[in-house]
Amino acid sequence: MKRMMMAIAAVMMMSVAFAQDDNNKQQPPKMDPAEMAQKQTERMTQELGLSDAQATKVLELNKKYAGKMGPGMGGPGGPRGKRPQADNSTDGNTGATAQQGERPERPKMDESKMKEMKEQREAYNKELKGILSDDQYTKYQENSKKRGGRRGGPRGKKSEN
Repeated sequence: MKRMMMAIAAVMMMSVAFAQDDNNKQQPPKMDPAEMAQKQTERMTQELGLSDAQATKVLELNKKYAGKMGPGMGGPGGPRGKRPQADNSTDGNTGATAQQGERPERPKMDESKMKEMKEQREAYNKELKGILSDDQYTKYQENSKKRGGRRGGPRGKKSEN
């Protein structure tokens, strides 16, 4: 009986270790800032309908600010990861506790670093506004708001429906 309990305990500990290892694999690989700038430029070209000349200028701007504006541009903070999925059991209980539904916390930054990143975003937006047409810049701002304020849009509480 004692051996059986020890075997069950060993199996449970191994499954926990494997589950923790899987959580580490869920985070996307970190991209090179130049690669991140290229992907962002491609997305902006498609969403905003940039001309070739605009796309070239935006790519240079994105490379200039890559890694300086926080998580959205490959900077510090990085992705927080995905929320753990609840198991959908048939008894009506999702199996998810309040703790399971939370995202991992981002590393905390000091206020001076946050202020510096905000200034970088504002400078980026000012230069970007000089490249884009008024309609394109308005659409860029709307898209930023939809993404939760990344890349310069205002961060606020989401409206409740």
